[in-house]
Amino acid sequence: MIALKFGVADLAKTRFVISPLDHLMAGSARQGVHQGTGSRSERWWRDVRRHVPDRARRFLDVVNASPIGVPDFMVADLDAVRRQLDDELDALLAVPQQVVEEGVAPFGSGTGLPTALARLCDDGTRGLREVSDGAWALFRTCLAPDWPEIRRALEADIAVRARTAARSGIGAMLDSLHPNAVWRDEGVLECTLGELEGSFDLGGRGLELRPNFFVQQSIGLLAGPDRQSLLLHPLGAPAAEPPTRPSTADGLAAVLGPARARVLRVIAGGGCSTAELAQRLGVTPPSASAHAAALRAAGLIGTRREGRQVRHTLTDVGQDLLLDNPQPPAPAPTSAPA
Repeated sequence: MIALKFGVADLAKTRFVISPLDHLMAGSARQGVHQGTGSRSERWWRDVRRHVPDRARRFLDVVNASPIGVPDFMVADLDAVRRQLDDELDALLAVPQQVVEEGVAPFGSGTGLPTALARLCDDGTRGLREVSDGAWALFRTCLAPDWPEIRRALEADIAVRARTAARSGIGAMLDSLHPNAVWRDEGVLECTLGELEGSFDLGGRGLELRPNFFVQQSIGLLAGPDRQSLLLHPLGAPAAEPPTRPSTADGLAAVLGPARARVLRVIAGGGCSTAELAQRLGVTPPSASAHAAALRAAGLIGTRREGRQVRHTLTDVGQDLLLDNPQPPAPAPTSAPA
């Protein structure tokens, strides 16, 4: 049992966080390697695994390298409550080599260190880039269509727990997270995590509570003096079954029009200049510039100057709009009549 010791400042700073990267790792963690995810993760994985891009392999290898979990540096430590995946992956790319090596040390040494983690030590920045690129490719291909529904389930769960905290106190809310997390009146949250034993003073930084749609059978804890402590836990009330795939209607085109919906999706594929945007769209540069100006006026993209060119990237609002309106699947081809 791990005892988390709360002071007054810790109670005030305890907060809920929704993390796309947490869900990407929990959803792709395989049974037989990791425990505690559950049938919801398995059903989702069966649905998407045939669509997994080759670029995701490095990320999946790291996630499933060891049954004891992933290195601490894979879990983003950010201030934002509502995380964007690109922010979490930027934090991963900024991890120093020394922190990578320290992070994989608990998983073994020499021939006992899993190959995927040993490669991270050997490859340095390039290895983190490949893991980050793989995570982004897996999210866009497999999790993005389901993310709006998953996020709504998470936000509903947070709202219920926030009402519990307001009505009965934060201790009662913490006590309701999971049977393996028990609140004591002396200001201690006792977390049962297998055979782990010890205690940890949160030191005034509070605790991040990270509800996870895919985690059903257990809790996870990450605590340390040099980072934000966090507790991964299942949703409380029975959540909906894995979200159904979106219909063939394109909600983004209905809002922006087909042409500007296509422009926004092209920019989402990677920041680009006006000339590059025109080339990807197959239109003239003035037409691409006009579309970009309209999206910028709506707050969906940002534009910054780089030398003699400008570069367009998504804003948080644009990213949210895309996540809420994933591109519908292409219609199945029909055979010509005989």
